[in-house]
Amino acid sequence: MFIEPIKPIEGIQSNELKKTENESDQFLFKSILDNAIENYKNAEAEVDKDVYKLAMGETDDLHNLMINMQKAQISLDLVIQLRNKALDAYNEIMRMGV
Repeated sequence: MFIEPIKPIEGIQSNELKKTENESDQFLFKSILDNAIENYKNAEAEVDKDVYKLAMGETDDLHNLMINMQKAQISLDLVIQLRNKALDAYNEIMRMGV
């Protein structure tokens, strides 16, 4: 049985790396925050739909409702933590001396 050796990783040009880092860092936090908010909205909509179905007697799937409620709560916690980190970073910048 022949085992192929692991090939070495190709080097990356530093100019290409810097260009990619600058482009990706520019909108990284905004995209993370937008995705977190969108995930919360989707989770909350799912919970609302499940609660409505349960209240109308269309379903008795309480287990999935509780799971979806927990997902929505975790998504909200993430959005709140991102907001807090952004405010902390802003306050830190404002405290810096020039």
